[in-house]
Amino acid sequence: MTTKKTSEITFQVNYIIYEKNDTAILLDGAVKIDDKNYYTSIPLDLVRFSHLCEKTIGFQNTNYLWSRLTGNSDQVCEIAPKNHLGKDLIFSTNETFLNQHLFQLKTA
Repeated sequence: MTTKKTSEITFQVNYIIYEKNDTAILLDGAVKIDDKNYYTSIPLDLVRFSHLCEKTIGFQNTNYLWSRLTGNSDQVCEIAPKNHLGKDLIFSTNETFLNQHLFQLKTA
């Protein structure tokens, strides 16, 4: 008898892209499924992004990212979380937005 191992799916954010006065943010990164990386971009509304960041990296780090995104005078700001936080920003399969996005990719 064999048992199927359930793998954890994660999304590692490589870049956060924000256009001034926009209602969404674009997360560019890699979805890891069964030790394979699939590169994609996920649009996310600002409130959900803040909520997920606070759960994952805490309030202070979330505020720090926002200060970097909004404190820039350019119309479009792109930052790499690893460069600013000193660690990767990774969301897990427990996050509904990730599962919804992956389902949409599979059905598109």
